[in-house]
Amino acid sequence: MAILNMAGQAMSESVEMYLVMTALLRKAPDQPVPLSVLASRLGVSQVSANEMCHRLQERGLLCYQPYRGVTLTPDGEEWAQRILSRRRMWVIFLVENLGIDPAEADALACQLEHITSERLDAALKAFLERDPATRIDAAATPQPLAACTAGTHGVITAIDAEPAAIAFLSRQGLASGATVEVLAVSDDQSVLVQTGEHQLALAPALASRVMLAVPAADRRAAWRRCSAFWACVRGETHECPPVG
Repeated sequence: MAILNMAGQAMSESVEMYLVMTALLRKAPDQPVPLSVLASRLGVSQVSANEMCHRLQERGLLCYQPYRGVTLTPDGEEWAQRILSRRRMWVIFLVENLGIDPAEADALACQLEHITSERLDAALKAFLERDPATRIDAAATPQPLAACTAGTHGVITAIDAEPAAIAFLSRQGLASGATVEVLAVSDDQSVLVQTGEHQLALAPALASRVMLAVPAADRRAAWRRCSAFWACVRGETHECPPVG
């Protein structure tokens, strides 16, 4: 699928791979990537790589230096960043929302990044930047409130109790879909929770019947790390935030 670049030119998947691989293989923004290394990683002959790099140089996306290799131009750099940003968004989406193994998600994201339109790109980013309290990790298994620890935040997924008990809890704001915080858990597994303005103490028998799903980890830190990664790629001074 051909996608238009910033100048309105058709950008094929093959062209995108040359730009992305150049960005990933270099050790510094201005250090050329040897043509032989680039060709090997792309699985093409050096003759084919040479021809393509010359074409991309004519389009203002790569700079080819004989006997040294290739570097990205500012336009090539911007396009490579956009592609890799899409890859990272797809990896986050696949792992945290569909429960797909990270290695498989990376392989799938490498394919999806090439067919992501501007509209889909914006929609995907908006989805990933939603309030973390509303997102549930697809790989997580809901657990009873009685098994949670103090400080746990989550969303109620089910309450297996008598209708009268369910009605009472609902009046206190504790119902399926409600976001709650576990304030304390006693030795006998009684649980003190807060939902909205209400605090409610649940006996062990009832706390064991209320299922809580923990939302996916806050992705804002991941976005900061992604921004830090690109700053490092561009050679800018940037203190990368800690991971985790």
